Amino acid sequence: MDTLPAPDELEPLLSAALALPALKPHAARLERLRRDYARGLERKDAPLAVALVGATGAGKSTLLNALSGQALAREGEDRPTSTAATLFAPEGAGLEELAQVGAKVLRYTPGPQGLWSGQVFIDTPDLNSVATVHREVARAALERADMALVVMHRGSVAEATQVEFLAEFARRRALVFLVNFADELSPESREALKSQARRLAAEQFGLPLESVPVFAISARAAKEGKDPSGEFGALLFHLKSLATQAVAERVRRSNARGALEELISLAEGALKQTEDTLARTRGALESGLSRASAGLRADFDARLALAQGFLASEVRHQAAGRFWGPAAWGMRLSYVGAGGLGAATLVARRSLPVGLAVAATSTVLDAVRDRTRARAAESAVVEPFEDDLSVEGAARAALTEARGLAHASGLSPEVLGLPDVEMLLAELKSARASAWRYTVTTAVAEAVAGWWRTARWLVLPLINLPLLALLGHVGYRVVRAYVEGPLLGLDYFVNAGALFALLAAAGALLASASLAGTTRAVRRSGQARFVALLETLGGRMGETIQDSLRSGREAARALLRLR
Repeated sequence: MDTLPAPDELEPLLSAALALPALKPHAARLERLRRDYARGLERKDAPLAVALVGATGAGKSTLLNALSGQALAREGEDRPTSTAATLFAPEGAGLEELAQVGAKVLRYTPGPQGLWSGQVFIDTPDLNSVATVHREVARAALERADMALVVMHRGSVAEATQVEFLAEFARRRALVFLVNFADELSPESREALKSQARRLAAEQFGLPLESVPVFAISARAAKEGKDPSGEFGALLFHLKSLATQAVAERVRRSNARGALEELISLAEGALKQTEDTLARTRGALESGLSRASAGLRADFDARLALAQGFLASEVRHQAAGRFWGPAAWGMRLSYVGAGGLGAATLVARRSLPVGLAVAATSTVLDAVRDRTRARAAESAVVEPFEDDLSVEGAARAALTEARGLAHASGLSPEVLGLPDVEMLLAELKSARASAWRYTVTTAVAEAVAGWWRTARWLVLPLINLPLLALLGHVGYRVVRAYVEGPLLGLDYFVNAGALFALLAAAGALLASASLAGTTRAVRRSGQARFVALLETLGGRMGETIQDSLRSGREAARALLRLR
């Protein structure tokens, strides 16, 4: 991350990433980090803004007066003297950003008496004040400072309030830790407190132990030109090195880098949480659909059983189209139609007009019955039953765990693309409709094609040879009667026609009987298609979940690539 992105690049990415629900609670913090990042890159030539933070009586104001060489701040050891942030700025220093803290601004003229004069000092309220607003003021001040002098006394080095406050800034601010009142401490106590401060910075803030700057000083003695610990000079050298333009720019870039890293860490955590939620929700949905599929398959098979008669009729119709002859015509009729034609043949022996009327009536009734049966079969397979509790229960069970996970993660199931029960029932109806269309078209055609590969050599000769033999016999008798006389009477032809019809009907029944296994194959294909559609539905719903919140996730990944 040597080359830092322009601040303008972050704003659209952050706006898009905030679509992640896990990131929305951090919206205000992200905006502060973005502004912090922009300030770190834009304030190149301004004096260092130094915030003095610490507990009550730590000596912040005394240190400020010692560094500036002037009595700028009111001092007090036993009570919180700083109740609001105060800016002490050199004459002419720009304070556009810093003035937004809402702090009181006091100008001063740097002079030779100042030990580290010329900087913008921010004297903050005490961190351990009972008034929580003091900590908020200190936080706002440190948001706009370049570095912080953390002033401590022996009792505040590990104070919880101070540790909690500094944790937010430790990775994006240069921190210098000062153990004050060194003139009241033995050398051993100084080193012990310094070691304690370093360990605290390393353990609580993640700072490298060996590079944490810690100095034991006496701000009170420094005002008088004294250095009882011998470390105030080293502190000044450290501070003055930070104040050079090149180092100050590096400090600000380091602050910006820290702000960006914290911002990216938040986005990374939200992305990981979101990806985990999506994966668990998808897994729960697929598991629920898998458990529900057994009941849904049984339901669909029961529906196909209700349409068994229609499927058998469709199989016969398509099989009849594979060959020619009266048996093929008979196969196109249902048992009602075939029975009507048989009755018409018998009646025709006594009255031909009545027999023809019976045949015509049975054919019309058969056509009407076929149309009615087709609609009834489709309705039985596709449409939900009035008391379709088993399918509704299976749909509800399939969604319960996934929707519960979404709610537990604080997300709306609809945001993740999870359907409700009504939507899933509609999807199941669509799957049944698609499987039914496949069953009555492709499955029937494929099953009949398989039947025909054998039937053309076995069934077809058994059906047509007796008919051909009868036709040959009738033809022989007609020719012989014509040549030798006498001519054949009408009764002969009626009887021959009746025998022909009976043989054709027997052939149709034989062909239909051979198709029994074909109809079962059609049902198996239809059920396999429905199972495949259920799997497709589960996969599509899973992909919908996986694709949810895509813009926010892509923006978060783009932020991660800025590392």
